[in-house]
Amino acid sequence: MMIQTTPMPAWKHPSKFAKSLRFPRLFRGSRGPAAAPRARRAARLALALPLLLPACGGAESPPEVRSTGCPRCAEATPVGALPKGPIDECSGAVAGRAHPDVLYVHNDSGDDPRFFAIGLGGALRSEIEVARATAIDWEEVARGPCGAEGGDCLFFADIGDNDGERDGYAIYRVREPDTLDAAPRTELAEVISLSYPDGSHDAETLLVHPTTGAITVVTKVKKGSAGIYELPAPPAGAQSSAVLVAAGSIKAPAGSPSFTSGDVHPDGRGVLLRTSSHVFFYPMTPDQTVAQALAAPPCLLPVADEEQGEAIAWVPGGWDYVTISEGEKAPLHRVSCEAP
Repeated sequence: MMIQTTPMPAWKHPSKFAKSLRFPRLFRGSRGPAAAPRARRAARLALALPLLLPACGGAESPPEVRSTGCPRCAEATPVGALPKGPIDECSGAVAGRAHPDVLYVHNDSGDDPRFFAIGLGGALRSEIEVARATAIDWEEVARGPCGAEGGDCLFFADIGDNDGERDGYAIYRVREPDTLDAAPRTELAEVISLSYPDGSHDAETLLVHPTTGAITVVTKVKKGSAGIYELPAPPAGAQSSAVLVAAGSIKAPAGSPSFTSGDVHPDGRGVLLRTSSHVFFYPMTPDQTVAQALAAPPCLLPVADEEQGEAIAWVPGGWDYVTISEGEKAPLHRVSCEAP
């Protein structure tokens, strides 16, 4: 069977387009006839490029990166690994307040609604089932105030949507456990059903303001700018629903355009965002929302070369942070920093 193809227009093919341009024979001189064809080809390409770039959309300048007001950090250092067994696709991590030597982590899609407490070196401390929850595509966990009743809660974000076809999403708010037992235990979640004002989005980054409790979601994109959506006043109650509010956009200044995790500093003095290739720090003042902080240029911070970098979390008591990749027995990397 003969397959017919449509010839590509000359302007879409740089070399053919360059040859189609005609120039006077200005290059036959002291260089001699042999040099003339090469010179003409160089001139054609030089004149063709400015015409080709607009057709390709041009080159967009990357966002700025700041050099002041940044934490002073050492290089990333491996400090341990996830335990072999149940944590084989770590997607989110956050440090505890009741247990400052603990990270709470969870798996990506395909697991049960549960999370794990691990030591800062990766040792398994506890496994916790989450009642009144389902696990479609858990992508992130954050810590923040529980609300009027006080105390600290963990917020598990079921916000993954690779195909962009989900009608709704959910955040499961669970009070941080008072004790951690070796035997599995169960905690009851409050369910916040979420939707966007403009359709479906894939997302892997959830940020909770440590003082106001406002929720921020940063979407995940394959190119261009990601969306920022906020829930300034999360609803209370066992079952509630809310529509996120569009609060701007953000673009990674370097490397991958896909944000995979983030964390707000426990003192509210900055925000970490990570992609698979980079870590960015956005300074924040007490009177700012997270979205306002993300509108300013970030600092570029160290990150380990991880196979599939997913999670990032501040370590309590200072300015250190940890990163974790997906995969069985994935390494934990810690970056030691001094305050800006």
